Amino acid sequence: MNLYENYQKELIIIENSEQIKLQNEFLTAENKKLRELLDESINSEEIFARVLIDKDSPYLKSVVLNKGTKDKVKIGMAVIDEFYLVGQIIEVNYSNSRALLLSDLNSKIPSVLEPDDIQAVVSGTGSNFGTIEHTQIDYKEGFKNKEIIAYTSGLGGLFKPGIPIGKIDSSSDGQINFFSDFTQLNYVKIVSYKFGGEK
Repeated sequence: MNLYENYQKELIIIENSEQIKLQNEFLTAENKKLRELLDESINSEEIFARVLIDKDSPYLKSVVLNKGTKDKVKIGMAVIDEFYLVGQIIEVNYSNSRALLLSDLNSKIPSVLEPDDIQAVVSGTGSNFGTIEHTQIDYKEGFKNKEIIAYTSGLGGLFKPGIPIGKIDSSSDGQINFFSDFTQLNYVKIVSYKFGGEK
């Protein structure tokens, strides 16, 4: 009888494992389709720029770039270091532009926290890290012992969704460590995203 019961338990475990496997395959395929649709609806233009000046103070974190209106740079464009968001353009003249970094006190980026798909805002602190604000739930309890990654959510229409921002340490009380080291920026991409039917 014990052997039979163990056999039945093993069958249930195998069946549950198969269900989980199939569900994961479905979610992977669905995610791929959504990504393809998203990529089709968002066009991007990239401008490579060199960092000229770093304005560093307890309150202002920005960099000056060697591209301006002559290069089609506009206010609001995203600034990316390889794959990671580092800030956005806030001032432009003919030959230069200034980007506000994520670490600045005035920086507020609509974000999504994964893996739990929680909407939040990544805010600058004036230091080399950020904080998480305006979450839908109390993330401090739900994110214990998890690796939490913050991505752009796409809300606001300036940035496409899914650009990596930083990682949250579960023991850091909401502190987010940015993926990019802003003190080491030499070259960046200035990126303009066009959504849907925008011209």
